Amino acid sequence: MKRVNYLLHILIIFMGVLILNSIVSAQQNINILIVYYSSTGTTKKMAYGVKEGVERDSNATATLKKVNEVTSKILDAADGIILGSPTYWGNISNPMKEFLDNTGFLGDKVGGAFSTGAMKTGGKEHVVVSLLLALLMKGAIIVGPVYDFGAFQSGAFGASAMTGPPDNGVSESELEDARKLGERVAIIAGQMKSGTTVNVKPNPKQSPKGFGLQQNFPNPFNPETKINYELPSKSNVLLKVYNELGEEVRTLVDKEQLAGRYQAQWDGRDNNYRQAATGVYFYRLSVEGASQAKKMILLR
Repeated sequence: MKRVNYLLHILIIFMGVLILNSIVSAQQNINILIVYYSSTGTTKKMAYGVKEGVERDSNATATLKKVNEVTSKILDAADGIILGSPTYWGNISNPMKEFLDNTGFLGDKVGGAFSTGAMKTGGKEHVVVSLLLALLMKGAIIVGPVYDFGAFQSGAFGASAMTGPPDNGVSESELEDARKLGERVAIIAGQMKSGTTVNVKPNPKQSPKGFGLQQNFPNPFNPETKINYELPSKSNVLLKVYNELGEEVRTLVDKEQLAGRYQAQWDGRDNNYRQAATGVYFYRLSVEGASQAKKMILLR
């Protein structure tokens, strides 16, 4: 009997080591795919800056590929994807367009984008937004902005570089923006991968067991979108929309509600019923002792 107990004890220790090793392996298995097209080498330089940023996270690995080198197997293995393209008359390069046309659903991967262009007003930001919208339409999750006491931090939604005069190349500050972008995507991808998700079919007959705010749908949207939320008990509810500066745009709900599932709708107008501008907005649900916020994009 003592021998059996001893062997059982050894087996338990062995299983514990295996579980611990699997946890450590999962924590160190964040793979960020960086896909770029570069004709002059400047977009490639930005791509390497993004790679350096990804690898600032000790749990992340960066896979750097040209658009014509990406296979479905490489895409499937990625937890995040960052796209980079030069700017041609304010548009994405044709090789990157072809890559996007041939890419299917990205399965909730975390996404980001960067671009380069010869002129200050050449449309680099338009290319970044176009790449991000393409990722959103294919199911990717775009990293949100970073705030520090209300101040916007660069490298949040994307990075860009002016490669013409006077610098004639990618500057160190632009490379740092690329690094911040890579680091941000790696961190968010790691947080998402370490979480636990369970697929559950909703039962309308059951009352919600917890307080929850859902992602708006559709997103991006024009002219209106729907926001679903759940209350586990009777509460005073406040649901508001804010702009990127943290300024209130619209109050959608401000009243007491019973436990249950609810849906609010935003028509893209402010509290004075004026049309809100194209951009990123945040909606926050607050009840006694709890609040949740999410991001949405309004396109006009």
